[in-house]
Amino acid sequence: MLVLETLLQGAVDTLFVLIILVIAKKIRDARFRSTVQSEGGNAEEQSADYQIEEASNLAVALRRGGLSIGFGFGLAGVVSGGVVRFSAGMEAVLEDMLELAGYCGLLLIFLFVAEIIADQIILRTIRNTVEIKNRNEAVGLAEFGIFVATGLIAYGSFHGDGGGWETALGFFAMGQAALILFAVLYEAAAPFQMVEQIKQGNSAAGLMLGGTLVTLGVILCFAIAGPFTTWSEGIYGFAVSAGVGMALLIPFQKLIDRVFLPNTTLKIEVERDKNIAACAVTVSLQVALAIMIGSLVAV
Repeated sequence: MLVLETLLQGAVDTLFVLIILVIAKKIRDARFRSTVQSEGGNAEEQSADYQIEEASNLAVALRRGGLSIGFGFGLAGVVSGGVVRFSAGMEAVLEDMLELAGYCGLLLIFLFVAEIIADQIILRTIRNTVEIKNRNEAVGLAEFGIFVATGLIAYGSFHGDGGGWETALGFFAMGQAALILFAVLYEAAAPFQMVEQIKQGNSAAGLMLGGTLVTLGVILCFAIAGPFTTWSEGIYGFAVSAGVGMALLIPFQKLIDRVFLPNTTLKIEVERDKNIAACAVTVSLQVALAIMIGSLVAV
């Protein structure tokens, strides 16, 4: 009976989440269409579905994939405390699902905010949606990383006992502020013009920016997740963890490049060679490093 109840519970909860995702997809597709309409062209081609299914546009798929994975991470944080089983009664189940719907709505708002941040702040000189429609995979990779990092921050914001709507909003805002600050610092420290390379369609640069923001997202997730006690303790712990993480990531990236790319430099591989393979090695090692740093600085 327990197995059947778990199976039924999982099916109902999954269907519920899929409905939320469909609603979010409709909203995003409408925004995509309205943005690219000004560029003219065939009306059918202004659909995100057409770009993915018929035009095989990887840039559009990367944006949608990043948003989906980000939503998945955030939702995992929402349900990490458990869900009410059917054995508790339908009234309790419905009340729990209404609460879940509210948190899903808040999570979607988080991701829409991340889209605005990506477009207006981190990639401020780029018309993201237009570039993605025009197959700029570098923008798609950068956005993919931004949305996955946002999902990790959302996971930490929702995860843990003692909090609620206000703590989720507060820690998400702090996490996004840290993400923006790090993006600015990372661009300044990069040996090449990161955003300009992405604008030109350099996928290696897009992978480096997106992947590096994911590494910070991992650290911030560890920093935020956990039981909420007081705002003063929470803010102090987050500030210390985020500060240590940001202070370590850029120097250690340079060390990774020296050790694992011994015959070249990141500037050459990104700016001149547009070498996605070399960047993939660096980003993978950064994520592994971030997991370790996150576990060390977790509050």
